[in-house]
Amino acid sequence: MGGRGKEKGEERLEEEKRRKWRCEVSRDPVQLHIFNNFFLGNAYVLLRSINGMIHGLNIVDNMFSGDASGVHIVQLDKWKQPFRSIKLVIVDRNEVYGGMEIKSTLAKVFLQGHGKRWSHDFSPVLLFHDRIRHVEYSLQVDGSFPHHALRNVSGNRIVIESDTTVQAIVYISVDQSL
Repeated sequence: MGGRGKEKGEERLEEEKRRKWRCEVSRDPVQLHIFNNFFLGNAYVLLRSINGMIHGLNIVDNMFSGDASGVHIVQLDKWKQPFRSIKLVIVDRNEVYGGMEIKSTLAKVFLQGHGKRWSHDFSPVLLFHDRIRHVEYSLQVDGSFPHHALRNVSGNRIVIESDTTVQAIVYISVDQSL
């Protein structure tokens, strides 16, 4: 059987050994609060789905420091099943340094430009895919009052449109924690 390579189970065990000292693992977290910690050397929080639920999780006010490899500070491990029951999850106000990538359940952006349509994809920042529960936005223009509306929320992309072409600044805030 030589030359076949390692089985997936063996590869998974080796990956677990490598991660052992680099991450905080929580399985189906319920009423867990991770706050005011310092994660050094690409360390991160790993949320593992066993029964597919997360209820009452707060990961706030932590500092993460690593190298430029782009490790996400919070990661979802869905190897048994995806998370299906997600309630009251807040991942926010964490600080990253040295090339680590932020993940959050709340995000804000402002867009500026001339047009009738403004869109933004929050996927690089938001923890969950296609789970935006609340959107707030404001459209700031000078000299006119266009009709405008939130036209689409799908995936983690937001689309706002106005009835006329305007020079505008659009502020958007999204929330996955509800």
